[in-house]
This record gives sequence, C-alpha cells and structure tokens, in this order.
Amino acid sequence: MHELSINAPSKPASSILPKAWCRWQWGRMAERIVDQSDRLHAITTVELQQLARQCRNQARIAAFDERTMVQVCAIVREIAGREHGIRHFPVQVQGALAMLNGWIAEMRTGEGKTLTSLMSVTFLALRGQGCHVFTANDYLAARDCEFAKPVLHWFGLTADVLVADQLEPDRKKCYQADVTYGSEKEFGFDFLRDRINRVSSFGNDSNYLDHEPASTIQNGHAFAVIDEADSILLDQACTPLIISCPQPVTEEELTLFHWSEQFADRLSVTADYLLDPRIQSVRLTQRGVRRLRLTAKPTAVARRPGEVLFSQVERALAARHFFHENREYLVIDGRIEIIDQGTGRILPGRKWRDGLQQAIEIRAGLEPSDSTGSAARVTLQAYLQKYRFLCGMTGTASDARAELKRTYGLRVMPIPTHHRCQLRQSPAKIFIDAEHKWAAITQDLARLVEAGRAALVGTTSISSSEYCAERLRKLGIDVRVLHARHHRDEAEIVRVAGEPGRVTVATNMAGRGTDIKLHPAVRDAGGLHVILSEMNRSKRIDRQLAGRAARQGDPGSSQAFVSLDDELLTILGVARVHRLKELARRFVSGELPPRWIKYFERAQRLFEGRAEQERSQLQLRERRRSDTMNPLGLDPFVEFTSDG
Repeated sequence: MHELSINAPSKPASSILPKAWCRWQWGRMAERIVDQSDRLHAITTVELQQLARQCRNQARIAAFDERTMVQVCAIVREIAGREHGIRHFPVQVQGALAMLNGWIAEMRTGEGKTLTSLMSVTFLALRGQGCHVFTANDYLAARDCEFAKPVLHWFGLTADVLVADQLEPDRKKCYQADVTYGSEKEFGFDFLRDRINRVSSFGNDSNYLDHEPASTIQNGHAFAVIDEADSILLDQACTPLIISCPQPVTEEELTLFHWSEQFADRLSVTADYLLDPRIQSVRLTQRGVRRLRLTAKPTAVARRPGEVLFSQVERALAARHFFHENREYLVIDGRIEIIDQGTGRILPGRKWRDGLQQAIEIRAGLEPSDSTGSAARVTLQAYLQKYRFLCGMTGTASDARAELKRTYGLRVMPIPTHHRCQLRQSPAKIFIDAEHKWAAITQDLARLVEAGRAALVGTTSISSSEYCAERLRKLGIDVRVLHARHHRDEAEIVRVAGEPGRVTVATNMAGRGTDIKLHPAVRDAGGLHVILSEMNRSKRIDRQLAGRAARQGDPGSSQAFVSLDDELLTILGVARVHRLKELARRFVSGELPPRWIKYFERAQRLFEGRAEQERSQLQLRERRRSDTMNPLGLDPFVEFTSDG
C-alpha cells in the first residue's frame, strides 16, 4: 500500500502550490464561471444541451484544462438553475474548484455542499472512468443521487445508487453508471468481494494479482468524491470492513469466557489490575497474575496456555470498565450492536475481535455469539488510498489538515460563507458534578422555549439523551429524541427541529448531512440554539454540532455545559479527576470558574492524539504487510487478515 502521493500526475499542479495563490486563482476562475453562466441564460434548451454534450470529448482530451473546467462548471450552474431553481454562489463555485484540484473544501454547515459537489462530480464523470461519491449513509446517497440525475442527464451521463441487500447483477449495473453514489461500507464490501473472487478464480497461482477475475463488481478506482470527508477519512479510518466466516464457539471457549467473567468479579482495581484510559487497556499486576495462577480452575480452563487466560481476564475487565450499554453499544433483539462514536449511528454486522465481543456479551447478560474469522478485511484508510484521484468536502477539516496531508496527500481549503456568519458562541459553563450541569441545562432550555426559540441538545450517549429528555418532560417541555434507536425517524425529527419551542435531544448522528430549517418565528426570536451537554473526544465533532445553528446567514447561538463527572475526563486518570473534585468543593454554588475549561481541553487533545497515533500505526502496519506479501503474489486483504 502506498500513499496517494504516487498519484500526483493525475492531479492538477495546484496540489503543490501555495494556498493563498490557489485561493486567488480559484476566486478569479469562479468569477469567469459565473459570468459565462449568466450569458447562458438566453440560449434555448436544445442549444444548452448541445453545449453540454460537446463537453464530453473535451473533458476526456483536455483532462484538467482550465478552459474546459470553466466551461463545464458554467454549464452545470445554468442547468442547476433550470432544473432545481438554484444557481451556485461564487463561494460554492470556489468549493467545487478546490475539489476538482484534489483538495478538501471546508464549507460551513448549511452552505450547500450537495449543490457544490454537482460541478465536481459532473466534470470527473465526463472523464469516462467512473466517479464514486461517498456519503455518510444510504439515505443521503439516495437523496444526492436523485438531486444529481437531472443535471447529469443533460451531459448524457448516468447515475445510480448502491443500497444494502442488492443482488450482484444490480450492483454491477450501479458501477456501470458514470456516477455511483453509496456509503463507504457499500463500496468497501464490494471491493472485498472482488478480492475474494480474484483469489478463488486463480487458486494458488502466484501471478493471480496481475489478472482480473472473470466477474468483478467494481469497475476500477479512478475518482472518488467524499462527503463529510473528515468523518470518513479520519474518524472511521481504522474501522475495518470485514467479510467474516463464523467460527462456532467450542465448549472449552464457552467455559473460558464465563470463568473469566466470574474471576474478574473477584479482582480489585489498582491491587490486582491497572487501568489505562488513554488506550482503554487493562493490565494485571503481579498480585493479579499470582492470584490467577493459584486459583482453582475447571479442567477446560486449566488446559489453556497461561497467556490465553491472562488475555481473556483482561478483556473481561475491559468490558466492564470501558464498554457500556447505550454508549459503546446497544442490545437489540438479544444481540450486541456497536455504536459508531463519531456519528452515534449503529454499525450493522460489526463485532469486536479476539474474545472482547464475547466478554461484553456475557457482561450484558447475553449468550456468547460465534467468533468471526475474516475471509477478507480492509480498513477505509487502505481502501480509499486505492483511488487515483481523491477529493472531498466537509464543515470541519482544518483542525486535522496536517494528518490529511500526511496520510492521503490532501490539502484543506477553507471556503468563505456566502452570508456573514451570525453564530454567537457563549463561553462554556463548568460544573462540579452532573446533577448541577443538568439542572443548569434544563433551566436554560425552559427559558429558550418560553422565548419561542428552537433548541438542539447534543449528547455523547443514548443514556444521556434519555436522561435529558426525561428531565425536560417533567417540566412539561415537548421534546423529541434522536439516537441510534430512533434512526428510522431521523428525517422527520430533523424536519420539525426548527419549529418554535421545539427541543431536540440528539447524539452526534444529528450533526451530519441534514439541515434544520427554521420557522420564521424562530428566526425572528434569535434562531436555533445548540447546547453541547458534553465535549466530545474530538474538537471537530463539537464544531460540527455547533455548526447546526446559524446556517446561511440565519441567527443562532451555541454553548457547552460540562462537569467533572463527564466521560471525557477519564483519560486524565482516576486519581487526577479525584483531586480536581476535591479542589472544586470550595465552590458551593456548584459552578466552576471559566479557567477550569483547560482540563477539558487537555483531555480532548489527549483523545485526539491517541486517535491520530492509532491511525498512524495502522497505516504503518498495513504498508509493511503489503510490502511483505505483494512480492510473494499474495493478497494482503484476503490471505492475511490479522493486524500483526
């Protein structure tokens, strides 16, 4: 596996030019595009369609030629005006040009990223090599595809959308379209199916990697446009996509899982084991190891090697300290469903590995499920680096610009807003404990409802969402709750979230891909108010949630409420948090001075640093694995799937 820098010849020269020069150049081009588009108002539909069809050959021959780019973008702008009644603003044109030059366009929430991407997607599709558009979920993929189809049709281009449970012939048809929309998991799993078919077709032939199997689903990896780029490229980068082969749990393993959980109950933190919240790991102390060796065990357990026993006991301890129901997972229909910590959504079919899944299931009172061996496995980080040309858009990428450049060769261009941003951000309020914090939040919400405003409360877990909603209902406040249990109602909940007096309590899943449209009375009253009930592990997620307010020049405000009981501070260590609480006792009101926010900011930086380190180590391991296996003619995604 190599970094995208090997694909530099496919990118325009702007990928290495200074940012200020690129911003000036694209601003100048945007003016030309708008002027040229305005002159197209007077021509007939037939004439405009002829111009659009002529662009096909020009785009294939001229590649990223500036003249062709200007012409195509101008035509797209005029067609969008005729089909959808909206034409790109100059700043949206700049965002499209940034993407066409292989950058990530950072555009604030509500600035029309879907409309912006139409120019980029159309131009790349005209190259005739297929353009894949990654979206946050299946709903957004279908929505964006339907929005793009009328515009693409003018150029003689087709678009289709990947959906779950499609049969293989239907999926092939989707990839034969000029533009294919889908979520990252749909693209990733199709890639793995093709790798499995390739191995199956050639068996042990050492040269099979040089051939294509008789039947493939995907049609190559030329161009990729990524919506919510920071979420997919960073937050989900380490999450593996796995085509699994179930491995039934043996009686011996079942005995080991249950015994490890029972033995973990008898151990004491610090004396028998140590916790490291920074990396969510557990390590037995010398006393803990000694107790484990001397404790009587069932025959099936005693036969196991010592390191296997130590590891499973440590997993059982990790399950109780670091994995909690309604935060890291849900129990639905008697099975564990993992929650994506970045989006708050369920990750269907995902399982933890190496016995951790079974430890968590036993802790949750469920029967251990079968283990999952890997028939094929790829991380999004490795898969996306297969594309020759990569670009994207998001509302929050500047904070991670160094990592995006280092890992994917992608630079970030902040795009100015069309209207002046009217977001009012108040200083965070810090409290000694969760009770004081929630009391302040409910009091603030009651005041907002009385003033006729709409409010969005962001939480980091399902249990927090339900707790907040219950407190508000006791005050007689109408509240709607949005989290992974209610994901089917997401569109409807978001649709009415901008109504007067409406309070919506949501996990991070409310922060991506959909707009909260304000009722005129709410706009007049001051707009949407966003409350962060905790700071997230990434500053980017906090910014994304706060960005739900004050979209497209609307008024709006946001404020964070935090407490010393928040999960974020666990990374500082139990002893450090205890000392902070002791120091805070002298503030009898329960509210702490603003300077205390530094502890939360430090914890957030530690979590961000840990996540970045994990992604960096993952990239190094995958590169080493590929460098080892490729010369042998082996497929690192199919024939060797461990992380070692």
